[in-house]
Order: sequence, then C-alpha cells, then structure tokens
Amino acid sequence: MKKISCNIIRDILPLYLDDVVSDDTKELVEEHLETCDACRMEADILGRNITLPTNRFIKLSDAEVVKKLKGRFLRKKVLVSILSVAAAIAVMIGIYAFMTMKSSFIPYDSTKIRIREEDGQIYASYHGDNLAGSVIVHTMAVIDGEEQDVMIFGYYETLWSKYIESIFKKFQDDSGIVGLGDWPELDRIYYAEFDLGSYLDSCNDSTPPKEWDSEYMIERSEVIWSR
Repeated sequence: MKKISCNIIRDILPLYLDDVVSDDTKELVEEHLETCDACRMEADILGRNITLPTNRFIKLSDAEVVKKLKGRFLRKKVLVSILSVAAAIAVMIGIYAFMTMKSSFIPYDSTKIRIREEDGQIYASYHGDNLAGSVIVHTMAVIDGEEQDVMIFGYYETLWSKYIESIFKKFQDDSGIVGLGDWPELDRIYYAEFDLGSYLDSCNDSTPPKEWDSEYMIERSEVIWSR
C-alpha cells in the first residue's frame, strides 16, 4: 500500500478530531500518527485549539449574567412586595384611626342599659353589639337643697364598633360592665344624654382647666337610679 503523505493526513486531521470520518479513515490516520512525530504534534495543537473551551467560557459568562439578572429581579420583586404590604398596612391603620377617632354617645335605652346591685356595689352593663367604651364622672351636687353623691356616666360608639366590631359581637349577651361605686354612699345615678366625653375633654383642655359644672351635666342627663 502506498504511504499517505503528511499533507493528506493534515487535511484529514480536523475531520478526524471531530470524529466525522469512517472507521477505515480513522484507522489510517491513527497508523500514520504512530510513526509521524510532525503530524502527531499537529494533531495535538489542533486538539488544544478547538473552540470548546471558548464556548464553555461564553456559556459560563452568560450564565453568570442571567444569575445576576435573576438576583436583581428577585430583589426588586421582594422590595415591591414589602412596599405593597407596608402601603396596605398604612391604609388599614389610617382607616382604623379614622373609624375610631370620632365617637358619639349612645342614647339611653332601658332594654340595653341596666343597673344592678351586687355585694354592696352598683354596676352598669350594656347589652348591645356597637359599644366602644364608657365615660364616668363622680361628683357632688346640690339637688332639692341637699348635697348628694352623684354618679354620671354614658356609653359611646364609634364607626369601628358600630360597623366592624359588631360583626364579631353578635353572640355576646352583654359588655361594657362598669363599677359605679358603693351602694351605701351613692344617692343618684344619671345617664348622660349628651357627649359627656367631649365635654370633659373641653374642660381639661382649656387654659386654665375649667371645673366641671355639675348642674350643666345633670340638666342634660337622665336619672336611672336613686336611693
């Protein structure tokens, strides 16, 4: 068989290295490389200069870029989520503050507001689902020419207690139980038919603070218990 020249082998080497030659050609090239140092060196050089490492480097770089983009997107998504939650909480706090800020007194209703004596104490209770709180004033007043120990109180509601809390209080029998004092000492109990809380605040906020006007409060209240 005629010996194949190095030029032919070197023309075939790229195909051989890419493993796209027939088995016979492959065997032929390998036999030549076993005896030809120059062609074997050429094969080594071609093998070291294939583009796989460069492509791998590019792929790794692309992967790093994608990873960074994903990280930025995730951080942005987390930040947007946090801001959205914070905004929602702020809105809820604002709504709650608005609905609890404005209060109004609850008119007297004997079916809902009850007075009872127990163990020498007098208690008031409210049977309803819209109660927000109560205001109590203990004072001395001259009634029918006689100084008497008087308790004035009132219940009040807010938008929150009326429209939100009432949903969860439908099955409560009573609430707003307040102690009004010792039974032997009290002479009368009045229920305020006006905004007692606002009146007391106006007295405390004035400069200098004003004394409570017992006559003013009693005139605007209803007697619901007396000795």
